[in-house]
Amino acid sequence: MTRKKVLQVAYGSLANGGIQAVIMSIVRNLAEDIDFDILVFSSKKEYYDDEFLKYGRIFRIPIREKENRFLNECEHYYRWIKILSGCYHILKNGNYDAIHCHNEIESGICTLAAHLLGVKIRISHAHNTASPQRDSYVKMIYKFINKKLIEMNSNVKIGCSKKANEYMFGKKDKKAVVINNAIDLTRFDRAKYMLICKDRSMLHFVHVGRYCFQKNQIFLLEVFNLIREELKNSRLTLVGFGEDEDMIKSKIQELRLEGYIKMLPHDTDIPRLFANADYMIFPSRFEGLGIVLLEAQAMGVKCFASSVVPPEADMGLCTYLPLYDGAQAWAENIIDYIKDHKDESREIRQEVKEQYDIRKIAQKYKAIYCNDMNVK
Repeated sequence: MTRKKVLQVAYGSLANGGIQAVIMSIVRNLAEDIDFDILVFSSKKEYYDDEFLKYGRIFRIPIREKENRFLNECEHYYRWIKILSGCYHILKNGNYDAIHCHNEIESGICTLAAHLLGVKIRISHAHNTASPQRDSYVKMIYKFINKKLIEMNSNVKIGCSKKANEYMFGKKDKKAVVINNAIDLTRFDRAKYMLICKDRSMLHFVHVGRYCFQKNQIFLLEVFNLIREELKNSRLTLVGFGEDEDMIKSKIQELRLEGYIKMLPHDTDIPRLFANADYMIFPSRFEGLGIVLLEAQAMGVKCFASSVVPPEADMGLCTYLPLYDGAQAWAENIIDYIKDHKDESREIRQEVKEQYDIRKIAQKYKAIYCNDMNVK
């Protein structure tokens, strides 16, 4: 059988983020059977670039890289032209069997280009839910048009959760399917780290995520500060990067938490971090799923997540808390849990783990790319 060729379309760049981790897990596990290239929207070399080049080519259409904020906003009026023409050119010269778009609503533009060129499999992949931030009228119109393009041009619609599908494709779309975000269970294997000598005199909290409005780290710091006032042996490790980094550092200084919090780079060894952790706090304002929650739970870390996180993220070690309860209520709930569950077992049942095993999930994508589902 002729090898299939797939163009992945990234969300932004190949930085070390959740959506990029999903893309790379698919590529790693199917590279023996499928040829992959990827389109990114950044001129910068990022975390996964070198690894991806082992599997295929990286195409670039840089957008939103101007220093002037006004010019970045103005780009909404014409960026679709850059994306459409660039994607059309790549597809026309690439002889692709499928396009797999992870670039949120702008996947409508890319699937339009693919439809015009007769690419048979045109996938829009929903990774997120609606932000509580109010959009400008220009952005609202832009989103509306792109969602219509998705409706007309995507013939495979995938989401990491029911909520993500409803945001991207609408509640009435019955063809959209949920495919679980998957993790590499050979990498996130608690048994490999059993010999690590964890400091039992400390309570180790962690948070992994981009430093941005969505991930809500300022609220996290307020919660941790209240926890530490009650449980003096608490320590917090943050892993990430992003536009809110300076704000987070200022908040740490304001709360005088410099001696209790570590900030590590985004290329930190995450499985080892989780092996040393006791609890993760994940207070996102909106979330398609939160793949780090799966990774943490696979390593036996108890997670406290905001109630906006979809239930598909719960492998058995998630407690959901509403953000509107405030930092004090979050801290009290976490403290009470810690006091009441000192000797709990944190093993995830094998049949639950298998629902998130990339080796099994990757085969679902292979069936889509090879059109085993007879997509029209």
